[in-house]
Amino acid sequence: MPFLLLERSMQRMNKILLLFGIAGFLMSSTLGMAQAPIEITGSVVESVSKDPVPYASVVVRTLSEDKVITGTTTGEDGTFLLRVNHQDFWLEISFMGFETLRIDSLSIRNGNMNLGVISLKENTQRLNEVEVSAERSRVEFKLDKRVFNVGQDIASTGVGALDVLNKVPSVNVDIEGQVTLRGNSGVQILINGKPSVLSDDGSNLLSTLTADMIERIEVITNPSAKYEAEGSSGIINIVLKKEEKKGFN
Repeated sequence: MPFLLLERSMQRMNKILLLFGIAGFLMSSTLGMAQAPIEITGSVVESVSKDPVPYASVVVRTLSEDKVITGTTTGEDGTFLLRVNHQDFWLEISFMGFETLRIDSLSIRNGNMNLGVISLKENTQRLNEVEVSAERSRVEFKLDKRVFNVGQDIASTGVGALDVLNKVPSVNVDIEGQVTLRGNSGVQILINGKPSVLSDDGSNLLSTLTADMIERIEVITNPSAKYEAEGSSGIINIVLKKEEKKGFN
């Protein structure tokens, strides 16, 4: 009798262990299926020309928190490959100059998701007419003189009168601020057609004038009788703008 009871207990124990083994196998299979990565493939092209879009951004985001899970960029042929260990997500595809595309309807078959060919539309915006104008320095040749009109180009921005003079053809300014015309130092410098303190022997005073104060520079190599015969090599007349800036020196 005791032997029969022991045998029955052993049979019950075997059944219980068998049930636990089956349950454990089913649980491990379910967890394995849940953790298996989902492979996402597709190709990104332009909607009009159907040309591939290389280096487009493909981002996978969670549905609940909208956080980035993973991402990649398309290859030269516009294709991409992603692997995701997640179930609820959506895709965002974007590229500069194109409208950002969101893909929500996703179908998974045997752990694979083939999105096929994805078309991106160009992000076109109509702009108003844009007019770009600039004032450049230019040289005019007249019968008795050459006129250098100081424009608002970058080369003349924020510089002094000596720097502007150094850009005038046939005029040279050395490091000490001495002005020469065609290699000769005997130059008479006038301000608005008249002698000025600025043009006296310390010609470094010309550095107090800035380019935005000067309208034009006239180089007169053969002065007429109306000019005093002080300059042996010629006359340089600096004409200031009407809204000239006055100050104390």
